[in-house]
This record gives sequence, structure tokens and C-alpha cells, in this order.
Amino acid sequence: MLVLVVFMILTAIALERAVVKRALQAEQDKLRVLIYSLLAAVDRNRTGLSITIANERLFESSLITRNSGLYAMLFNSSSEEIWRSQSTFTRFPGVARINSGDWRFSTPEFSGKPYFRLVFAIQWPNVNDKLERYDVVVWKEATDYFRQLDRFRQTLWTWLIVTTLLLLMVMYLVMMWSLRPLKKVGLEVKAIEDRKQTGFELSYPLEITPLTENLNILLKREQYQRQRYRNAMDDLAHSLKTPLAVLSGLAESGKNGAVELETLQEQVDRMNQIVSYQLQKASNVAGTKINKPIDMVQIIAKIVAALEKVYRDKSIEVVSELPPRIMLRMDESDCLEVIGNLLDNAFKYSQGRVVIYAAMLTEREMELRIDDDGRGLEQEEVQQILSRGTRLDQSSEGQGIGLAVVADIVRSYNIEMNFERSELGGLRVRLIFQTA
Repeated sequence: MLVLVVFMILTAIALERAVVKRALQAEQDKLRVLIYSLLAAVDRNRTGLSITIANERLFESSLITRNSGLYAMLFNSSSEEIWRSQSTFTRFPGVARINSGDWRFSTPEFSGKPYFRLVFAIQWPNVNDKLERYDVVVWKEATDYFRQLDRFRQTLWTWLIVTTLLLLMVMYLVMMWSLRPLKKVGLEVKAIEDRKQTGFELSYPLEITPLTENLNILLKREQYQRQRYRNAMDDLAHSLKTPLAVLSGLAESGKNGAVELETLQEQVDRMNQIVSYQLQKASNVAGTKINKPIDMVQIIAKIVAALEKVYRDKSIEVVSELPPRIMLRMDESDCLEVIGNLLDNAFKYSQGRVVIYAAMLTEREMELRIDDDGRGLEQEEVQQILSRGTRLDQSSEGQGIGLAVVADIVRSYNIEMNFERSELGGLRVRLIFQTA
């Protein structure tokens, strides 16, 4: 708004100066044409020794009308007045001498009135064809000119103020209207801080929707992280019950002087292993940072190349139907964990054929499918290997841990994962996610 006010003021000043300059130039041009007409009416005086201006040859009627506001005079080289127009009724002040052939335009005041004055110095031959200097001076009252100029300035600045105020009002209304969604965002942030809601629930313009959607993703991931820490602590407490019970029993037996050191060391090691694993699992979450996009096609290619070497004895045929690039905003380690587990299961249980396929479902949503020709899994088995808490002690390796980890990771990134019967007869894993 400040820039607009400064711009309008500078524009008005520049416009006013341009109009004044052009108007003065127009007045000067008029007086110059008048002087040319006076020179066209130059004649010898009665003595023939000097020149004069024939009134009957003047075409400007104002010069022969008394007190018309337009006056002309002719001076010789001695600055003596040798002719004046019939309109001139008073003696005007003298003018400074200028070089022959020069023009001098000014706006002096005389008798309390503003005037335009144009002086032109010429050389004119006398009877002996000798050049003599003469000055032609034209005076024109400028009262009407300055009155019109004042009216122009008043109109210009009045409309400038009105226009500026209207523009400022429109800008203010537009600004308030355009910032309303941000005010709603602020109110929703306050509601989230006060635990009255868990995310952004209102609808926003297209320009702000990506912001609120990404903030909702961050909030959900933060909530998921808290839940994962809570679950990990529950698992830790539950997993430590048995070792603690054993230690408690050893403590009771120690009162009698008999402590089994081997059993004690075994339980301590087991507790240390449980704590390390659960804490690592709790902290190994796709954090709340915004990850840069990665190319999933390159990651799939690396994993497939490694698995082909591991399972070279099975001679598995891999059919890859992928676009040149699949950009996904995800931590590379998490992506390796997810794709690596899914492809490893496909290779492990395949009878000889694995198909990897990807296609766009919408403008930003993509589907990735991994099919194998193994025996597949029943829906109950899928729920069992993905359900959390089926086997509380997850410190040892075993079937189901890999997919459970995958389920946790994809859930943290809002990636949809489904298991179906593949057209090859085995298992099909479908991942649906937003591309970057």
C-alpha cells in the first residue's frame, strides 16, 4: 500500500510537470509564430533610416485592440522603442540584451499580473545595406493560463486522492479476503495445540491445500511415532516380565547362598538384547523431517540384481514393467527395507517367475505390484503375519517379522499396502502411494 501511494504521487508529479512543460512550450510556440508575423509586416519608416511594422499588414487582431492582453514592441540597437502595437497602453520594463538570432522566453510579473514574454534579436539591413540590430519583444497576459493550470492541478490531485483511496480500499479488502484462509490455518493450529483436534479439517483454496495436506501428513506421522514409542515400551515391559521373573527367582534362591551365575548371565544378556531391539525399533521411524524425492526404479533394480545372485539356483525369471522413473518422497533406507522385504519374499516363495509392474492411477497416485507364482497366502495368514503383538518377543528372527516391519514403515508414509491372489497363482503385493 505504501508503494502504491508513493507510485501514485510520483506519477501525478511527473504528469503535472509534463503538462506544464507542454503548455509552456505551446505558449512559446504561439508567441514565436506571432513574432514571425510581425517580421513579415516590417517596413521602412517615413525617414527611411529605420524600420517599423505596418499595422495594416498585421493579421493578429489582438495587436490592434487596446488592452487586449497581447502586446508587441520593437527596439533599435540603442534599446529605444521605435514601434509598439496599438494594443499597448503602458510602458513595459526593458529587457536584457541577447545575442542576435537568439530567443529568450520567460514568465515575469508586471503590475501584479503574470505575463509570458518572448524576445527575439534580429539584424536588418538599413538604406546602406548595413545590418543593424533590432529586438522584437512580445508580452502576453498569463492570468487565464495560470488559472487554468491551477484548476488542472486541483482536478489532478483530487482525482489522485480519490483513486488512491479507492485502490487502497480495494487492496485492503482483497488482502483481507486472500488472507482469510491463513487466519483459518492459524485457528486450526491453535485448536491442534489445545488438543481439540488432531489435524486440519477445513477446506482451503488450491494454493494452500498442499500446505495443509503436508502438515496433516507430518501430524499423522508424529502421532504414529508417539504410538510406536508407546507400543514399543509396552512390548519392552511385556518382554521383560519373564527375564525379571527368572531374576526374581534367582534372588530368592540367593538368599540360601545358591545363585546360578550362568542362568543369571543368560537372562541379563537376554534383557539387554530385548531393550536394544525395542529401542532401536522405536527410534527407527520415518521421522518428521521432509525427505527429498528418491527414484524407486533404481532401488528396485539394485535389489533385483542382488536377489538374482542370491537365488541363482532357482533361475527365477523377472519381468519388469516399470516407467523410466518413479519419484517418491521417502527415506532411502526405509524404501530399501520395504522393497527389499517384499522382493525377497517373492523370490523366496516363487516357483520361477516374478513380475514387477507399476502404473499411474491418477495424476499423482501410482500403483506398484509385485507378483510371484508361489503358493500364496490365505487372508488369515496375511492378517497373522501383519498383526502386531502376535509374537511379543520379536528379538529373534522368524517368519512374519519382515512383513510386520514393512507394514509399520508403509503406514508411517501413508502408503496403502494390500495382499491379493496374483494371476500367476501366488501372492500379489500392491503398494499405492503419492509420487513426488
